[in-house]
Amino acid sequence: MNRLAAYLLTAATAAMAGCGAQAALLGAEKGHLFVANDVLAAPGQTVSLRIRHQSGDLLTDRAGHVVHFLIDGRLYRAAETDQDGIASVTFTPPTPGQYLFTAAFSPNGFADEPPSPVQLRVACLPADTPIMIVDLDHTLVAGGFEQVLIGDPAPLPHSRQVMARLAERFRPVYLTHRPYYFATKSKAWLGRYGYPPGAVLFSDVQGFLKGSEAYKSAALSDLRRTFKQIRIGIGDKPADAKAYHDNGIAAFLIVQPTPADGLKALKELATELAGLPEDVQVTTDWREIERAVLGEARYGRSRVQAQLDGMIRDLEGRTGGNR
Repeated sequence: MNRLAAYLLTAATAAMAGCGAQAALLGAEKGHLFVANDVLAAPGQTVSLRIRHQSGDLLTDRAGHVVHFLIDGRLYRAAETDQDGIASVTFTPPTPGQYLFTAAFSPNGFADEPPSPVQLRVACLPADTPIMIVDLDHTLVAGGFEQVLIGDPAPLPHSRQVMARLAERFRPVYLTHRPYYFATKSKAWLGRYGYPPGAVLFSDVQGFLKGSEAYKSAALSDLRRTFKQIRIGIGDKPADAKAYHDNGIAAFLIVQPTPADGLKALKELATELAGLPEDVQVTTDWREIERAVLGEARYGRSRVQAQLDGMIRDLEGRTGGNR
């Protein structure tokens, strides 16, 4: 099953499986899915602070609930959820900084306690801030999205330490193809493992259906209209690297193929790597990422391609090329 199909099946299953599964898979609370979108903004740029509320076994959009947007414990503005379960207000950050809002429901209209408040980050950066774009699955997370859903996978070795050091030079922005349904669980994972703070940007349904490369390329193009110094992009998929490269961003891949991936997957990866521009660097762990980003070493794709070729030949010899 490809990643797109897995996402769609997971979202559909979670929506129909009841509040127990929703809590485990999505981080929902008592049948309520309450998520907030982080925002990247420049000083003086007016942006939308947006939440969405869905509930019930089918995650139905909930209209007519009042949401209070607070900052530093004080009410900033309030808004009512519309027919799509969305409440939004505008905000214009006056100066650079990390503006942490809390979105909290008024208890009116709830039969029981309303869902717990959620946080929304406005990362306000000068337009010339050096920025690094970082993916989540198989990049920071030691596992794919499927492992995130059913458990609590550990971070990839050295990723936290290297991210902390790189964050002294580049402001991190986490850009994932995961749909917004998984915002609560994803943000909690980053916070629990102590990654440097930064806006976490998710796809909407339309962006998700476009596929990872198209979604990320469009998102990066939009960000680069304001932020002119998006310097580096780190991810695990050749599609990530292509999206970075097409937007003029230095691309760094971290790939860790093993024979357990299977012959088909290894051949697909080999083909995708062969189609990448020569300046994309292909690493195998976060220590190499650090050296590559800092210019201390260069990792062309030929090394990993040679490893892949060896695995493929070995598997073909053992299986007759049928797996």
